[in-house]
Amino acid sequence: MQKDGSLPDNVDVDQLMTKAGMALGGDGVDRVLIQPIRVDTDPANPEAARVIIEVLSGNLRFLNGYGPKGQLLRQNVAGWKIEFAARISDRGGLALAEAEANPEQGQLSCDNVLLKNYFVAAMTEWLRGQAQNVLARTEGRFAVIPRNEFLRCYLRPLLLEPLQVRLDELPDFIHSREGLAGELKASECLNEKSGVEATLYNGARAEFVPTKAGWQYRDHVLLHWQEANRTLHDRESEQDVHCTLALATQPGEDGRPHATLDIISTLTRYEWDSVKQELPASRQRTYMGKAWARATLQWSLRIQWLAAADGSIRMTVQERKGMPRTDAGTTGIYVVSDPLPHLINVHRICQWWENHSASLAPVRSELAEPLAAATTTVFERIVQALAPDGNRHCRGLRINERGDIEMELGE
Repeated sequence: MQKDGSLPDNVDVDQLMTKAGMALGGDGVDRVLIQPIRVDTDPANPEAARVIIEVLSGNLRFLNGYGPKGQLLRQNVAGWKIEFAARISDRGGLALAEAEANPEQGQLSCDNVLLKNYFVAAMTEWLRGQAQNVLARTEGRFAVIPRNEFLRCYLRPLLLEPLQVRLDELPDFIHSREGLAGELKASECLNEKSGVEATLYNGARAEFVPTKAGWQYRDHVLLHWQEANRTLHDRESEQDVHCTLALATQPGEDGRPHATLDIISTLTRYEWDSVKQELPASRQRTYMGKAWARATLQWSLRIQWLAAADGSIRMTVQERKGMPRTDAGTTGIYVVSDPLPHLINVHRICQWWENHSASLAPVRSELAEPLAAATTTVFERIVQALAPDGNRHCRGLRINERGDIEMELGE
């Protein structure tokens, strides 16, 4: 509203020649210009808002003395800041008619209590004078679904919980050496699982944990063992599985920002083999060299909710699957033509990665697309509830700085 001129960018409350004997603003150097007004809301208290106004430049004028001999003095108010408590109406409008100042949360760099009290009173009068115009512009314009509510009603039952079940069904890599030659060296092994205290033996499975942008799952296992005969092999086998869910505002194919949910899943497999050979003369084992190999696979899904030109809400689900990234190498006189196929069966890992219950195809068809369809229906119902006569439509969906879903309504 300040940008389009429907809300003044200056404050002018003139009571200089009345009982107050003071004025905030005026002409020339006295003109009080304000910074863009900031409005903060709290998801825990959706009926309240904080309005913060900071003065860019200008003066508070006051008379020193009485009658025609009274001297006109000025107090520079640049940098002064005041906070107001306001109400959010039932239709989401900013109601300023009863806004109350909170001087304790402000910055009023002056020791004169009388001047500070007048500044607060004048700013309150000015702000309340904008109430009708502000309410008309903001009421019914935005609908906000709090992040926690969206998580509880939609993301958790339709995506997080079923995806957690599917990940729990995957074999735990900690058991991949069971029944095979070579005893694990526990002190060199790792079992890191997000959300739980995992050991080599307690059977704990990784869980999704909240992050600033969304939620993250990690299952990281490192196994170390030895295989010994005339040749001693120190072996390590490592698997790291990541799954990230992130809510944010991202540009779509049309270049405009849209509410976006990204699902990214990554698998990294690493194998390492160090060899010591027993020499016939000394019966001692001598280090011969080592080989290592790594393969990384990743896929991603992007759900975007778009406000179409006709006011309807539609969604897109885009998938991306990268080619396996591999690298390998040897040191010493480890004799092998190619360490990658010698240590890792990339084809078999790719087949498993593409066909388990938490892979790209089933997550898209059984989780992501139903979630997108269900939430799109909910967004449309919200628009219909706020504009039952059909005079307002959705003009945009975004994720705001608190992670809430914000829908903008327009004619």
